[in-house]
Amino acid sequence: MNMTTTETWAANLGIDTSASPPAIPDYSKPYARTGQDIATRAIILMGVTAVAYEVGAYPIVDWFQKHGIWDAVTPKERVFLGSSQHPKSERVQFQWKQEAQWTLLWMIGRVESLGLPTRCCDTRRLVDEIMPPLGQDSRPFITLSELRSPGALLAEDDRTYDLWCQALAAQRRGESLPSDLNLGVLRERRYAFEWIDGTQEWDDVQCDN
Repeated sequence: MNMTTTETWAANLGIDTSASPPAIPDYSKPYARTGQDIATRAIILMGVTAVAYEVGAYPIVDWFQKHGIWDAVTPKERVFLGSSQHPKSERVQFQWKQEAQWTLLWMIGRVESLGLPTRCCDTRRLVDEIMPPLGQDSRPFITLSELRSPGALLAEDDRTYDLWCQALAAQRRGESLPSDLNLGVLRERRYAFEWIDGTQEWDDVQCDN
């Protein structure tokens, strides 16, 4: 078993290992997605992952429709929410989107830092402290959400991209990855950052490999 830590591995590759990498100075190009777009997507992911954890779908769909965010639910999510049977593999796939949700919440300042991808998100805090409760008015959460600065977003975007590319390259070479690196978390972070660029719809995101 490879006992190298993600922190040591990343540092040896010249990748920042701090809780949050320093913002890229003088970078001001805005991302395509707005804070409201990201907050809406985070709420949708909360509902979809709840169903993936076997919460009833009907109240979730009703909530989305009553609060005007149903139009932002993707085709794949609508199929999932409308199905009476969810294969385990499909439920697991949607459960992982909680990590993408956590990344989106960092983008709008609801999570202080992401750090290195070595552990899953704080589900208790996510549900009990950060997100509006299921079924309650989500409009204040959406309308008050603002993106971090472009420089801060780009710095974390770049770090996530570098970690992802280095991990895939190591796998192709047959090398062991750090023992504490959580590839599932890293993949979902990369997924979220690819989406905010605005060139791919949520269902169609393809991470670079």
